[in-house]
Amino acid sequence: MRLHRFFNVVPRAVRIAACAIVCCAVLIGVVVGITQGRVQNAPPPALGGLFGMGMGLLAGTFAALWILCLGYVYADARRRAMPTVLWTLLAALVPNLLGFLFYFALRKPILSQCSRCGRVVEVGQRFCPSCGLEQFSSAESSGQFAYASTAPVTQGPPADSGAETPH
Repeated sequence: MRLHRFFNVVPRAVRIAACAIVCCAVLIGVVVGITQGRVQNAPPPALGGLFGMGMGLLAGTFAALWILCLGYVYADARRRAMPTVLWTLLAALVPNLLGFLFYFALRKPILSQCSRCGRVVEVGQRFCPSCGLEQFSSAESSGQFAYASTAPVTQGPPADSGAETPH
């Protein structure tokens, strides 16, 4: 389920580019494997093609994962109203995956808009800080929260057991 949420955040163009990278890497690996087999006079050129296809698949998978992770950082930074290009470049250029670590350690919470005034409200915030409108999350509206009391709410004063009501 988490993988599905990851792919929903990554922009569609980045997902298509990642698939194209894997396909191109496999194709290049097959061509290089077959041509290397013919140059070195190896008996079965198909074996070189299979080896090249495997190496191309491996290299293409790593490159596609890198592109997908950068696409995730870009889209997630946009969702959180952070500078997208800066964080994407930081994640791409800081070595040893420390850029990704910095991004996930320093990212802001996801923001939404108030339905009354349009101001930005953090997702966990119950009331809009500008107009005071109560904010409803998707979990509350779908009924996923359990309430402490399931007794029906009654209006009016509580009934006394021994007192008579005036007429």
